[in-house]
Amino acid sequence: MADRTPLLPLFLLFGMTAGLLTPAVAQERPTLPSEQHSGTRAASSVPMASLPSVDGAALRTQDASTGDRITPYRYGTIVETTYRPEQHGSWEQLPSGDWLWRFRIRSEQAVSLSLAFTRFGLPDGAELFVYDPDHELIRGPYTAADATNGEHRTPLVHGNVITVELLVPDGRRGGVNLTIGKVVHGYRSLSGRSPSKAGTCNLDVACDEANPWRDQVRSVGGYTLTRGQDRLFCTGALINNTAENGRPLFLTAEHCVQNATQASSMVFYWNFENADCRQQGTFDNGTFPSDSLDVGNWDQTSSGAILLARYGSRHETGTIAGKPDLTIVEVDDAIPPSYNLFLSGWNAEGNLTQEATTIHHPQGHGKRISFDQNPSSLIDYPSTNTCSAPSGTTHLEIDDWETGTTERGSSGSPLFNTNQQIVGVLSGGCAGCGGGGDANDNNAPDWYGRLAAGYNKADYQSRTFAEVLDPNNTSQETLSGQDITFPPPVSNFRVTKVTSNSATLEWDAPEDDSNSPQPDAYDLRFQADSTIDNTDFRNARRVSDVPSPGAPGTTQSVTVSLNPDTSYYFALRTLDAVKNASPIASTKQEEDATPVKTLRVKQAPSPNPSSSAANMKVSVEESQTVRLTVYDILGRRVGISKSRELTPFRLRKITVDVSTLSSGVYFLRIKSSSTTRTEKIIVKR
Repeated sequence: MADRTPLLPLFLLFGMTAGLLTPAVAQERPTLPSEQHSGTRAASSVPMASLPSVDGAALRTQDASTGDRITPYRYGTIVETTYRPEQHGSWEQLPSGDWLWRFRIRSEQAVSLSLAFTRFGLPDGAELFVYDPDHELIRGPYTAADATNGEHRTPLVHGNVITVELLVPDGRRGGVNLTIGKVVHGYRSLSGRSPSKAGTCNLDVACDEANPWRDQVRSVGGYTLTRGQDRLFCTGALINNTAENGRPLFLTAEHCVQNATQASSMVFYWNFENADCRQQGTFDNGTFPSDSLDVGNWDQTSSGAILLARYGSRHETGTIAGKPDLTIVEVDDAIPPSYNLFLSGWNAEGNLTQEATTIHHPQGHGKRISFDQNPSSLIDYPSTNTCSAPSGTTHLEIDDWETGTTERGSSGSPLFNTNQQIVGVLSGGCAGCGGGGDANDNNAPDWYGRLAAGYNKADYQSRTFAEVLDPNNTSQETLSGQDITFPPPVSNFRVTKVTSNSATLEWDAPEDDSNSPQPDAYDLRFQADSTIDNTDFRNARRVSDVPSPGAPGTTQSVTVSLNPDTSYYFALRTLDAVKNASPIASTKQEEDATPVKTLRVKQAPSPNPSSSAANMKVSVEESQTVRLTVYDILGRRVGISKSRELTPFRLRKITVDVSTLSSGVYFLRIKSSSTTRTEKIIVKR
């Protein structure tokens, strides 16, 4: 683990970053509200607050003096603040009537910044984003549903300036209750653009050796958390429960997460893994790949967790020895199906492993996998700075990894038996890569806190791990893994009525499905100008006041207020009681809602110039016949005229044939029952 350093709690080094790692499914870049309106004030004129100076050099010197051997490797320090929209930043009202608040925060010499909202109250329909000045990495949108115990932590963005942007529906500005109470000043590079590197004996999960473990790889995630004035990094894994209800439980080490406040500060980063298998022992295998600097590649995140059970010594004595170092939390965020995550199985019978596997983030790099081909042994965790552990039963000792290793940053990562079940979590040890840059490890041991030793124990709210992992009280001590299950989607989702300022949507409530959790709520969203798919659903605007799921098969509806002269598209998903989401149901391209008060040309003739035909898109306010006539530059009708029947409030394409016209400039007159529009067409032969 800690490159030949004994007793390293393996929180260390969140060198992880962005983009040097490729997630399973990259997400589409969100579109900021400020980008959708040309009249908003320039970003450079948005008010900016400067934080007090942080002595990063002194912090790095302090880290070097301990060698990261006693305390966790820190990548950031906390700066206390009291920024509120009532007192800071700027508000402006958009043409739609909605309100936009923006605020910038600068911290000199920071390599990354993230925010802790110590008050996070938003009205229905409000959406919050954070991003860097170059808009390389946009986090959000976040809504009221993203609060954990009334607070919210954001994933980091790179650089020394972070912008907060909040969109609030007209009439709801009074419902905003935000306080930015802490800013994380990252004084060590988390972008992967620094020379920090993991050991070259590590093995990428993209390698063939990991093929039998693809499900378990999907369960492992890295996370950051706050402890006192420090921001730290650890590893853990999603874990199944006997109800098999898809609940996003996450097992990690108690020396990482010791109390409810630390749990609520967790930010999870999923699917960090190299796309390619690099050769062990090579320089490239220990570095971030140079072709993956796009920071947009690591936006699969979840924020906040609820502490459920804990059994460890760190919160009591400051050491790991004496207890098996276990913590389990519940991720307090809806996990999108597109993340494709897995809930690993577990075994609390207490048997030794005959062979063992671990999956982890060494030094915060992409996920790696390590293999031990020999039986483990029972041991206690050392109470002194040594690589020799005393006899005991709290931990399993892996004497020597045959393939791969562990390092700082691997703390809390799962240990799997040959049945691919979690039997423990990494507490610490002496393992690491050998010298000389070769492919071999240093033959030193690691120690994993045993799930069996803490399964029926509790030192947090008297709740045992058995109660969490076996909620149905089946007395099971083993369980296989499963994909996260999602509630069934709605059917027959459609737009049934559109007016000049609203659209009514209908759908059939999901049918009963004994293999899926029951729907608990709906999540309805809409966006302008394009249909919504799985990739951009999270960037679309959420609709408030949606009814709760009705009896299976019943028809339900909601009316959504819309701005005129814009084409809207809709998508709906169901959420279960633990906020897992169904696949979306969405309106198709021909099922737009385009509120207008009179005839509107939504897309001018195209292509223009044209040699054969030009297409345009129009919307009308009532069912009617629209007549189109082409005139030359002298105002003479050139004999091309057509009529088209149009339904109201829908965007419809009309094709104009210009193949018989000579080169020149022409004018297309579109006449409805209430108005006339004229568009220029250039014919070029």
